[in-house]
Amino acid sequence: HQKDLYKEEATGKLERTLELSGKYAEGAKEVANEMGLPILDLWTKMQQHAPSSSTGKSSWRDFLSDGLHLSASGNKFVGESLIEIIDQILPELSVKPCPTTGGINSSSMCAGVKRIGPWHDEIDHKKPKKAFDAEGA
Repeated sequence: HQKDLYKEEATGKLERTLELSGKYAEGAKEVANEMGLPILDLWTKMQQHAPSSSTGKSSWRDFLSDGLHLSASGNKFVGESLIEIIDQILPELSVKPCPTTGGINSSSMCAGVKRIGPWHDEIDHKKPKKAFDAEGA
């Protein structure tokens, strides 16, 4: 791929290495710490929580489709990791599932986000404006 893309300028050396991505992740953590910002260290977390590969061994590669871009299981892992860190450091933005169904839907709650309009199931398709009126909401 590299030679097709860069022709004679291609080095032919593998650029997407675990070592190089680890250095990048470490740099991102240092910057976040210097700025006093929270960070989700996905690099370390992926190393620790990698799913089992087809060989039966744990492999972070299962999270990546090509060594850089997330696979389906990688996307799921990142989403779940984001929810965990939001719950930890910004609990007021944590979405609480519907008490009846347990799902995330119009009965879910998030105390830190102001509701500015009606839910879809509160809108009458014949008189939609009514749901947006101060008296109708």
